Amino acid sequence: MSLSTIILSIILTGIVLITPAMGLVNTNSSGAQVQNLESQAKTHEYTLVAEDTTLEIAPNLRVDAWTYNGTVPGPTLTATEGDRVIVHFINKTPLPHTVHFHGDHPSTQDGVFEQVEANGTYTYDFIATPAGALMYHCHVSPVMQHVRMGLYGAFIVYPKNPLPPAREYVIVSGEYDTQNQLNPIPEYYMFNGYAEGYMKNPLPARTNETVRIYFINLGLSPSFGMHIHGTLFKAYPSGIWQNPPLKIQSWELGSGNAAILEAKWPWSGKFVFHSHGIPEERGAMGYFNVTNSPANAIDGKDIATTKSINMVNWQENLTRALQKANANATVTSLSIHPSSNDHGVTSETENQEHSSKVSTSNNTKANEVLIVKGAATLGNKSYSPNPISIQVGNTVIWKNSDNTVHTVTSGVPNTVSAGELFDSGLTALIMPSKTYSHKFMQPGDFSYFCRVHPTMVGKVTVLP
Repeated sequence: MSLSTIILSIILTGIVLITPAMGLVNTNSSGAQVQNLESQAKTHEYTLVAEDTTLEIAPNLRVDAWTYNGTVPGPTLTATEGDRVIVHFINKTPLPHTVHFHGDHPSTQDGVFEQVEANGTYTYDFIATPAGALMYHCHVSPVMQHVRMGLYGAFIVYPKNPLPPAREYVIVSGEYDTQNQLNPIPEYYMFNGYAEGYMKNPLPARTNETVRIYFINLGLSPSFGMHIHGTLFKAYPSGIWQNPPLKIQSWELGSGNAAILEAKWPWSGKFVFHSHGIPEERGAMGYFNVTNSPANAIDGKDIATTKSINMVNWQENLTRALQKANANATVTSLSIHPSSNDHGVTSETENQEHSSKVSTSNNTKANEVLIVKGAATLGNKSYSPNPISIQVGNTVIWKNSDNTVHTVTSGVPNTVSAGELFDSGLTALIMPSKTYSHKFMQPGDFSYFCRVHPTMVGKVTVLP
C-alpha cells in the first residue's frame, strides 16, 4: 500500500496517529496553521529518594523521620495538565516503600502493589491529570505509620489555561506522635513539617492581592475545618480546578483530601489561619502578615496583580532551615507503650513498672522466638518456635527476622481484650532485627498475634 493510500485511509476513518515527537497540526478558519495542545505538553522528570533521618518538627523536639529527599513533607512536584511526569524512586531505607500519587493513572503507576524493597528502585511514568492540588505518599501497610513518619508531599497540576494572578502557597498538613503513630489524636499537628512554624515565620502578603493556597491534608485524624481570619474566602472543593468554587468561612478536609483556597484583604495586619479545634492547640496554626503595597512596587514582582508570584521555593527553604535547627539535639524516638493520658505520654514510673520492652540487640537469647521471613502469609508458621514453653518468671524475646513491620499483641484479633497483657504496638518491630520482650509472671496458655497481619498467630505456655 502506498503512503498516499494510507493517509487517505486515515482521513476517511477519522483515525489520527501521533508519535511523541509529532504534534497534530490543524487549520483554523483563517487558513493559518495552529499547533494542537498535545504538542505543547512537556516532560517533567523527578527523583525521589526515601531516607531515614532525624528532623526538628517543633522547637527543641527532634524526632526520627522517614523522608522523601530529606525533608517532611517531600519536595513539591509540579506539572501542567497533560504533561508527562516521570518519577524515579530510590529506596535507601531498610523497609519497603512506594510512591502513591493521587489523580488519574494506570494501576502500574499507583504505588501500592509494586512495593520497592530496601535499596530498590522504581520508575513511575504517567500523564498529569486532573488539574488541581494533588498529593503523593507511601502506601505500604500500615499506611498511617509510613505517612506520619514523613513519607508524603504535594503534587500540583496546573490547568492548561493561565490562572488569574495570585501569590501562591502550598500548605501540607501533617501529624506526628512521639509515643505511638497510630494514636487517633496525635501530639503534634504541623503545617509543612513544623508545628507553629508559620507563627514565628508568617507568610507575607500584600493588600488587595489574591493569596492562593494549595491546601493538602495528609494528616490521619478525623476531619477538621480550615479557617482563615479576616475574610470569607473562596474554596475549590477537593482541590480540583474544574469544581465550581464556594464562598466559605471554614472548609472541612478529611485525610487525603485537598482544597484550593483564595483569600484577599483590603487591610494590612496579621491574619491567622488554622485548623479549628484540637489541631490548632497542637501546632496547626500560622498567620499571613499582610502589608500595604509600597508606592514604587513593581506589579508581578512585589505585588501579585498582573503576574502570579510563586512562594513554594521560599517555603521549602524555610522548612529545611527549621527542620535542621539544633541538629545535634537529643532525638525523641518513638516509645511503644502509650498510656491513657491525653497526649499518650508514658511517665517514668510507668516505664519502670512495665515488664515489656523493646531493644535492638542481635544476640541470641534463651526463649527467643523468630518472626520468620515472609511471615505475613504463613499463619501459625510465622513464628519459630511456635508454640513455646517457658517457666514462670522467664522472659520471651521476639526478634523480627522479616523485612516488614509486625507486632506482638496478646490475645485474639478483633477482641476487646486484645493487647491487654502485652502489646509491642506498631512502633516496636518496624526495623529488621529489632526485638520485643515480655516477662511472664503467671502460669497458663497465652495466645498472641500481629495487628498488621492478624493471620499470624502464636502461643506461649507458661509452666508453674
